[in-house]
Amino acid sequence: MIGRSEELGALREALAGARSGRGGAIFIVADAGVGKSRLMRESITRAGDSGMAVLRGRATQAGATVPYRPLTEALFSIVRSGAVPHDPDLAPYRPALGRLIPEWRDRAAPYAGDDSPVVLAESVLRLLSVVGRGRGALMCLGDLHDCDAETMGIVEYLVDNLADQPVLLLASIRSAPSPALSLAQSGARNRVAQLMEIGPLNDTEVGELTAACLGVGVAELPDGVLRWLVQSADGNPFVVEELLRGGIDSGALARTPDGWRMVEGVPRSVPSTVTSSVNDRARRLGPRWHRALEAAAIIGRHFPLDVLQRVTGLSDDELHTLVRAGTEAQLLQPSFSSPDWCTFCHTWTADALASGVLPSQRKALAAAAAGAVESLSPELPGELCQLAARLRLAAGDEPAAGLLYAMAGRRALGAGAAASAERLLDRALELLPPHTHAAQRAEVLESLLYALTEAGDIEQALRRGADLYTSTLLAPQHRAELLTRLAWVCVVGGHWDKAAEQVALARGLLADTMSPAHLAPLDVVEAHLLTLGGSQGDDQAARAEELALRAVRIAEEIPLPTTACQGRQMLALLARRHSFDDADVHLRRMFTTAEEHGLPIWRLRAQIRLATNELMRTGEPAQILLARQAALALGAVTAGMQADATIAMQQVLYCEFDQAEALADQLLESTTRMHQEGDSQFCLVIKIAAQAHQGRREAMRTLLAEFRQRGAEQSFHAPVVFGHRAICALLGEDRPGAEAEMARVREWERTHPTIYYQSGRYGLGVLLEVLADRAGRELLAETGSAAAAQLRWNLQFVLAAEAVLLGRENAARAAGTKMAEALAAAAPFPMARHLILRLVAEAALADGWGDPVDWLRAAEQHFHGQDVAATAGACRALLRKAGVRVMQRRAGIGAVPAQLAARGVTAREFEVLTLLGERRANPEIAKLLFISPRTVEKHVASLLNKLDSADRRELSELVTQLYL
Repeated sequence: MIGRSEELGALREALAGARSGRGGAIFIVADAGVGKSRLMRESITRAGDSGMAVLRGRATQAGATVPYRPLTEALFSIVRSGAVPHDPDLAPYRPALGRLIPEWRDRAAPYAGDDSPVVLAESVLRLLSVVGRGRGALMCLGDLHDCDAETMGIVEYLVDNLADQPVLLLASIRSAPSPALSLAQSGARNRVAQLMEIGPLNDTEVGELTAACLGVGVAELPDGVLRWLVQSADGNPFVVEELLRGGIDSGALARTPDGWRMVEGVPRSVPSTVTSSVNDRARRLGPRWHRALEAAAIIGRHFPLDVLQRVTGLSDDELHTLVRAGTEAQLLQPSFSSPDWCTFCHTWTADALASGVLPSQRKALAAAAAGAVESLSPELPGELCQLAARLRLAAGDEPAAGLLYAMAGRRALGAGAAASAERLLDRALELLPPHTHAAQRAEVLESLLYALTEAGDIEQALRRGADLYTSTLLAPQHRAELLTRLAWVCVVGGHWDKAAEQVALARGLLADTMSPAHLAPLDVVEAHLLTLGGSQGDDQAARAEELALRAVRIAEEIPLPTTACQGRQMLALLARRHSFDDADVHLRRMFTTAEEHGLPIWRLRAQIRLATNELMRTGEPAQILLARQAALALGAVTAGMQADATIAMQQVLYCEFDQAEALADQLLESTTRMHQEGDSQFCLVIKIAAQAHQGRREAMRTLLAEFRQRGAEQSFHAPVVFGHRAICALLGEDRPGAEAEMARVREWERTHPTIYYQSGRYGLGVLLEVLADRAGRELLAETGSAAAAQLRWNLQFVLAAEAVLLGRENAARAAGTKMAEALAAAAPFPMARHLILRLVAEAALADGWGDPVDWLRAAEQHFHGQDVAATAGACRALLRKAGVRVMQRRAGIGAVPAQLAARGVTAREFEVLTLLGERRANPEIAKLLFISPRTVEKHVASLLNKLDSADRRELSELVTQLYL
């Protein structure tokens, strides 16, 4: 390509980066005709030659509000080629991708997963990553300035997240202002994209291009040609070629035996010259074909062939002849994504042909084309609806165009493309005259309100809602329904005050006509407001429960299944304060309602909440693992991530720290990328807990700083973090620090709604208060009456606290029994179990009950093995205080002293030797090291041989000499 060596070099480098896993985005920005498409084609060729996967899509002016059109085209191009490998990591995202790839849709079970555009964008990113794995992928999106808002949203997401993916996004954009250009400029400023601005060719490059077109050297160009082109084309390659073609066709530039020569009369004005060149080529095809091409240009640059056939009256053979002749004349090109459509080679081509049509003829042709679209495809699928709308508008029929734009807007809304729906519905409102189409305008306004709430534009939705509130074209009940929906959206978004305002307005409208069907949804919204909207106190909770019960009763009778599910969900949340079993009753009813009425996402929500309750009650993860699989099978990516987060936190409690942190890191990356701030904060809580439960205070502090930076200290996660900080303090033998953290938990939960029940208030905090002798039976009775105290993580500490109290009351046998119950409850939680042993043993030593020495030995062995030095040291100190001879541990398990290592003593043998120094018998050593007594005998025999010792006593004395 002439004059583009620097750009080609940058593209080669970017393609190589994508192949090596360093992706990115390049936006080629230039005026029409300067060479954007040529650079794209060159990149596609080079990517294909190097073995990269290539995905191609292009926006069209007709499809500017057809959701996801260029993405659908691009993804279809790779799926159709069979180049998408089977990958289990992609499985959860296939249902969402079915919105873009028809072949991936489950016709028997319509998609019921996440409608979030962020989830769809993440799904596209995952697909591109899989497609490009090991070879790289190039996604080319042409004419991005014409694309829809939904595609722009996904492109923006890709631009922000391609740096560590094997994918290069290459897009072309006109240099005129547009959302696409703004995105490209923003990406360049943020250094996540490259802005490749293509300028015109300089004079020398124009000469090289001219010579290449004429097949001669630059020195052989006839006099005046280069000057003519430099003056007329302004360095635009397309114009240069058109001028040359026009000059040759008109005879102004002629080939002679002596080479090319230029004659007088060469036209000078552009674009009139280009217009003439295009029309001259069309005329040479014959008058009938010229008129047919003019009609095609009126339909649009991208047009359906059957519509053109209906407007022009061409037969099938004649239509095929026209397309073939237009392609040979470089006026038309077939659409590779839509075989029944055709495209003009360049925007200027269509404009030039349309310019010769008189205004009256334009209107007549547009009206005829609109009629053809509507008669050939009465349902107006896909972009045909907007094509018909645009043609009706071109024909001067604004009301008809407005109704068609309204239809397209409602369809876009149904497809989850809220931003495109908003634009289309706004356009409909502009075109529908108030005096003759008042009722239709009210219906459009209603749809617009839905679109705004789906798009999350609460402020604009509230403004439009105010228009509806005062409208007399909709019945009060209808207006109240819309305000109730708006109130629910405000609740979901945490806009409590605005939600309350909408509820009040809706109740005002229904004051005299309050039917059960209108009452139930309002009650559900108000119950959520009372529970989650910052209100406090038992009275508020009781009122919320009353409203939710009334709503559920009405909703299940009518039925209103979604309202019933919302109400049951709220009742389950409220019931957890008193009984998790009662909460499960509501959740099972919610599951059944969703199952009976075909509401899979509500069924999944019930399943996940039931599984979470089961996990907290028993510590067993089987049900939550099943719920996670159900979420992924449904394509509910967000719900699946939330289940994964629950699993990761449970892995922390199981001391499966590596697995927990790996899963939390994966989730944190995804949720941060998807701007799911609440979920990202909880991922950090998991990571904080993992460090806290290993006693790694500095690592925990680093994560806490990030937690604060995300503004999470004022979130519902705060008391959970305080609880984990208390555990970290205990593992650092900082009892006052732990007690201070638990005091923060109590204070927080005193002034905020309780959502998490494992922060320590109903478990660890009770044990600490009893150990400090600040609480007794009264606190135990109060705690025991709370449903949260029966959750397994909490129960282990509550039972341990009761054991301490019994021991303090000289009921040694009962204390021992209760301690056994505590340790049985703690069985799944190794760290917590040994922390309980360490904490309770100290009280048992003081009060003379239980087996504190064995408890301390087990705790010391565990914490030493986990490199929790402070707690292991405290256990040894308490053992010495109890009169037990204890060997001083060296830092790090299996650290063999040099003099022993020189004699060939292994790490395991050194562990056995250390325990021999404590005068332990073989069965006891075997139990502590989790090996058989026979293996201990072999280690002892080996030590006797390696250390030239006569018996076990000599080995024990050797240990004493080493450490004392």
